[in-house]
Order: sequence, then structure tokens, then C-alpha cells
Amino acid sequence: QSQILNLLLDLRNEFGLTYLFIAHNLSVVQYISDRVAVMYLGKIVELAPVGGLYSGPQHPYSIALLSAVPEPDPRRRSRRIVLKGDVPSPAAPPSGCRFRTRCWLREQLDDSEICETADPPLQDIGGGHLTACHFRDRITPEVTANAAHRVTLGDDAEVVAV
Repeated sequence: QSQILNLLLDLRNEFGLTYLFIAHNLSVVQYISDRVAVMYLGKIVELAPVGGLYSGPQHPYSIALLSAVPEPDPRRRSRRIVLKGDVPSPAAPPSGCRFRTRCWLREQLDDSEICETADPPLQDIGGGHLTACHFRDRITPEVTANAAHRVTLGDDAEVVAV
């Protein structure tokens, strides 16, 4: 896999190619991409330069996805956001925000009726970073930390669940 990825990068640099690379392996996406679009039920919920997305995701789904990337150092502890519920049918997505039925941020808010009625537009938040969340301005490190719960198993191991 690494040889193919390196070949793709070499060809891109040599010939000025552009790729549309679709993958579920977030580490590979980070390695090969300049810009990343995160989709949920067929809709882009976040679009950003790779560095901006991986260092500061701004959509609750992107935050949960990136919290699930395995940490290569087993001594480092990470906090994971585990989404509740089942993925809705893409053939009949929920009204309003498609992610609302599994959104950890919506669970923490008391005024989230807009999530049920209005599909959030993809808005530019600066630096070519776009996100589609009614409450993006309420996402803080503290709010994100409240969504992730740690259960310590021993000195160097833990399981994280919501």
C-alpha cells in the first residue's frame, strides 16, 4: 500500500496531477491529500486543507471520526467519541441536519430544534475551511472533552466510551 501511495504522490508532483481519492483510512487520507472533504450520508459536512482539518476539525462528525484514528504509541492516552445509535438510511435521510440523530453536540444543547428543521449550509469559516453545523461556534475543547469519557484499565491502557 505504501509503495502505491508513494507512486501516486510522485506522479502527482511530476505531472501536476489532481486526484479524487476516496478512502475510509484517515491516516492514508492525511498522507496523500492536500484538501479533505468529510461526508455524512452523501453530504459534505466539512471541507478544509488537510492540516486545518486534522489539527482543528469544526464539525461534530469530523471530530468524532478523528477521535477514532488509532494512536501509534500505546503509552499515549486518547479520548474517543463513540457515536450512539444506528446510521440512518441514505435513501431516506433525516430532516434538517443529516447528522442530528447521532450528534453528540446536539445532545449537549438545549436549543437544538433548528437541527430538526433546517439543513445547515456549508459555510466558509476562514482559510478555505468550510463546515455545515448550526452550532459550530459552540464547539470548544471543553465541549468536546465532555463528549468523550475515559475508563482506565491499567497504567497504560484505557477504553473510551460515550
